[in-house]
Order: sequence, then structure tokens, then C-alpha cells
Amino acid sequence: MFKILDRYIYKTFLPLFAMSLVVCWFLVVMQFLWRYVDELVGKGMGMFVLGKIIFYAAFTFLPMAMPLGILLASLMTFGNLGERLELLSMKAAGMPLYRIMRPLFLLVAAMSAGLFFFQNDFMINAQVQMWNLVLSAKTAAPELEIPPGVFYTGIPGYSLYAKERLPENGQLRQLMVYDMSKGYLNPRIIRADSGRLVMDKSKKFLVLKLYDGQSYENLRAQTYNTSTEPVPYMLPHFAYSETFIPYNANFSVQDEKQLGGLYITKNLAQLSKAIDSTALVIDSTRSYYAAAVTRDLAAAHYQGFSYPALDSAEERRRHEELQRLSERMASSTIDGDSLLELTTLGDSLRIVTGALNRLEQQQGQASYFRDDDEATFYAYRTFRQEWHRKFTTCVACLIFFLIGAPLGAIVRRGGIGMPVIVSIFFFIIYYSIDSLGTNMLRSGDLPVWLGMWLSNIVLLPVGIYLSYQANRDSAALNAEAYLIFIRRLMGTLGVRQVVYQDLTLEETDYKEGMRHITKALALTKELRQSPQLSAPTPKLWLQGGRFPELEQLSQQLDQIVEGLHHSRDRLLVGKLNDLPLLPDRISRFLPRHRLYSRILGALLPISLPLSLLIRSNRRHLKGDLDTTYYSLQTLSELTAKAASREAEGKRSPVQDEPSPTTEDHIYSMQ
Repeated sequence: MFKILDRYIYKTFLPLFAMSLVVCWFLVVMQFLWRYVDELVGKGMGMFVLGKIIFYAAFTFLPMAMPLGILLASLMTFGNLGERLELLSMKAAGMPLYRIMRPLFLLVAAMSAGLFFFQNDFMINAQVQMWNLVLSAKTAAPELEIPPGVFYTGIPGYSLYAKERLPENGQLRQLMVYDMSKGYLNPRIIRADSGRLVMDKSKKFLVLKLYDGQSYENLRAQTYNTSTEPVPYMLPHFAYSETFIPYNANFSVQDEKQLGGLYITKNLAQLSKAIDSTALVIDSTRSYYAAAVTRDLAAAHYQGFSYPALDSAEERRRHEELQRLSERMASSTIDGDSLLELTTLGDSLRIVTGALNRLEQQQGQASYFRDDDEATFYAYRTFRQEWHRKFTTCVACLIFFLIGAPLGAIVRRGGIGMPVIVSIFFFIIYYSIDSLGTNMLRSGDLPVWLGMWLSNIVLLPVGIYLSYQANRDSAALNAEAYLIFIRRLMGTLGVRQVVYQDLTLEETDYKEGMRHITKALALTKELRQSPQLSAPTPKLWLQGGRFPELEQLSQQLDQIVEGLHHSRDRLLVGKLNDLPLLPDRISRFLPRHRLYSRILGALLPISLPLSLLIRSNRRHLKGDLDTTYYSLQTLSELTAKAASREAEGKRSPVQDEPSPTTEDHIYSMQ
């Protein structure tokens, strides 16, 4: 039986998983294409090359789509089982939820293991091929399409401006060309009435055809010197001119060996080796940089002084002199400005200039050391990130199953609508936390392992809690329970449920009911004018939450319902449902005892939001009292009519003809 049930669960899950995975896979690949569409379109690539990029991207982004597909499929599977009451039948047969989830959990665990081996082996080649094609497209020369009204700098060494472009033949009007192929100091400026830019058949040259224009060009090459000697130039006019510009528009794939040092080309063992070697490089370079900075600082400080060897007497004399100078300096105020005043202007300038030069030199050296260390540490951190990512994605599949399966069993709704919404919600949470952890580890706020595992650490307790509650059929995840709690929080206790009884063994005492209704009407009228319902909220904190009149009215309403719900009048019984369920005090947040109420009211950070809730509860209570008053008036009229009808029925004369017995009735039927 269990094996048949396991096969049935597999048959239910696998088609939904295949559909979910394909949809999620497609969305992830399309996100990649939307991100890089500007860098791929218009680069001279054929459809075959573009298809290869999409093919390799599909394998590269499969680990991103797998957790979302498992979450959506598990939600839909258990939602369908719950909606068709099959899940209820399995539980009625004595099978707990974890036993129903067990075959799919084992299947997802096998998928996670397969995903790990896929990432560690096959996906590496797909990543290398995809990013090699993408980087080749980035470095490829774009196809030429001169936009009108702006300077186009897509051609190396040239800047073109066209005021107008004719769409029918691509002709450019009112052209301005800056030819800087000989350097920025020797430009050639061309103005033309019209022109065209065409590509050679070999796609290695551009031909700039210009009509009716004038060019400006220096006759002598300029340099960076500051000579004021005039430079001869020429301004020839032309009716037609052709300029050949070297421009290779052919798409060529780069060598894959250029990506050999990146993390995308390494499996788990290679990443571990790269992490160890990079850590050794970081330690050695930091030790070298620290020694170099210390040595340079010492050399810069002592480069103008010589320290000959001294005997003990001379050394002792200098120590005594240094001590006297220290005592003298301690009794006077000496700073940098006062020291410079003791020197000449030239010496002061030389001292300050030398100090600034040494400082700039040390800052430049420190900046170089820092940049080199950051580049090495970036490689080290990237290797460690990729090492952890090979495990985090696989564990995420199991976590998403632990979230999706119990949620589907709780929601009990199949189809696509609700599961898709829930899946997208958890997917956004997962990748938002993952992005947060990645950014924090890059800034150094978190260690690498914690930043990479942060999303799994946050969602794993959620999956375990949902599985535990769903297995216990707990009402903690029942939406109706939360709605009731919110209603009570806002002061609404719900409605009465009084059902008309076709067969009653008790007679209704309408006189007692009228007495309770009259007393309840008086209490309701008194409560509607009570000062506690109109007093300011701070005064309620001083008086406390005890409200005996409201408690008495609530008891009176319960007695009315208890006494009249056996009535034969359907309208009267139905009207009992209009009586609200009244609380025994204004608000649950207002303590009954005055002392406790005043202490809580004095705690302003807590009492301010509670005061808003108390005002809302009191507003609901006023509305319930109005409803109670008008409902009691109607009940009074209906009760009086029902009592009169019952009294008339008792006073009606007895028929002279006896009622037929059961035996007579049988004979009449025959």
C-alpha cells in the first residue's frame, strides 16, 4: 500500500515540478538576456552565436531556478492533495504528514545531490563558454547607426555629428567630423552639407563619403611645448571626398585561456587550492608591505642625520643635556609655527616642501599597497564565495521543500494562483537576504561563510516550524484564528449563532423574556449616556477598566437569548442573532484595577498606542450599544405578539368531534 501511495505522490509531483522548473528556468534566462541585451544586440553576431549564448546560459542559471521550481511544485502538489481531500484521507488512514512528505523529501535530496555534482563538473564548462561569448560581444565593435543631434564616438579616433538623418536611405545632413586619428593636438575638422557612412564588404574598413564641404587641417604637427609661434593650416573646399577608416566589424571569439584564473573555471578542489594559495599570497604581501612602509618611514626620518659611535661618557653627557632640554620644553609652549620662526624664509620653505614631498610619496606608496592588497583579497573572497555557493544552493532546495510542502497542506488550494503568489513571496525574501549577506561580506561587516549562508540560516527555522505545525494540524497557522484575534483586538467579538429548532420540549416564558428585555432596554439607554463612553482617554486610565453596568447588560442579553431561543416564532428567533456579543469592559488593554491602570497610563511609550486602541474599542462599543437598543425594541414588539398568539391559542374552544385515532387514519388510507 505504501509503495503504491509513494508512486502516486511521485506521479503527482513530477509533472508539476517539470512545468514549474521550465517556467522558472525561462524567467531566469530571460532576466539574464534583458540585463545584457544592450551588449549582445548589434554586435554582428549571427543567430547561431546568440543561440549558443542562450544555451549555455540555460545551464549556467539552472541552480538559480531549481529552488524556486521545487517550492512551487511542492506547494501545488500538496495543495492539490488537500483540495481533493486526498490528504485528509491519508491522515484518516493513520499516516502522519511527515510520512506523506518522506518520498518527496528523498527525491528532493537526490536532486540536491545531483545539482551539486552538476555545479561542480558540467556547469563549469557552460559558464566558461557563456561568459567567453558575452565578453567577446562586449569587446566587439558595434554596428554603425549615427544618431541625429548628438556626437557619435563609436569609431575609434573619430567624432561625428549629424543634424539630420534621412530614414529612407540613411543619408546624413549638415555633418561635422572631428578626425583625431593623428592625436588630439593635430585634429582634422570637416564640415559637409551631406554624406554617408558605408561599410566595406570585408567589414574591415569604413568609407566616409562627404559632399560639398570644407576641411581644416594643420600643416605642421603640434607638440606639448608652449611656443607661441603660429602654425600654418589649410582650408580646402571639396565637392566630394572619401575617407577610409580602419574598422573591424567582424565578431571574433576570445581565447578561453584568458578566463583561466577566474572562479567560474574551478571546481571544488581547485577552489580549495586557490583559496590556500591566495591566503599565502595575502599573508606574504602584507608582511612585505608592512616592512617596506616601516623601512621607508625610518629612512625618510633619519636621512639627514648621521650617528657616529660614542663612548660612554659622551653618551651620558648627551643624555643629561637631552633631559635638561626636555624640562625646558615642558615649561614653555613650542609648536611648529614657533620653530619655523627661528629659521629663515628659505629654510622654512625647504623644510615644508621636503615634508610635503615625503608625505605625498608615502601616500602614493600606501595607496598602491592598498589597491594591490584589495585586488588580491577580492580574488580570495570570490573563491571562498563560490566554494560556499556550491553547497548553499543545494541546501536551499531542501529548505524550500520544507516550506512549500507544509504550506500546501495548510492552504489546501491547488492550481497556479495562490502557490505562485506564495512562491514569489518566499523567493523574493530568500534572494533579498542573500543579496544583503553578499553585500555585507563584501564590505567586511560579516565573514564570508555567514554572508553566504545567511539566507539559509534565516529560512531553515521557518521550514522546520511550518513542517512541525502542519504535522500537528495546529491552529496556529489557521487564518481564521488570526482574523478572530484581530477582531477581538479591535473590539469586535463576532455575532451570535442562534438556530431555529423545529422540535422543542420546553415552553417559552414570554413574560420572563419581556421582563429581561425591559431591563436590558433601560440598561442600554443608561449606558449610551454613560460618562465613560464620552470621557477623554486619559481619564479612562485614571478610572480603570471596571464597568459593572456593561457586565450586567451582557448578562441580561445572554438571559434573553437563553429564554427565547425555544420560541416557535421564526422571526423572533432570527432577531436574536442581531444582539451583539458585548464585552465586560471597554477594552482588554485597560486594566480593571485603578492602580494598575494608572501605572500603565503613566508609561507613555506604551500607553500612547494603547490609547489609540482603546479609542477604537470604545467606538465599536458605542456602535454595538446602538444596535442593541434598536434590536431590543424590535424584540419587545415580536415577543409581545408571540405571547398574544400563544394566549389566543390556549383560549380557543375544543372541537366536539374527537380527533381520529391512528387506527381510523389507517382505515381511511385503505
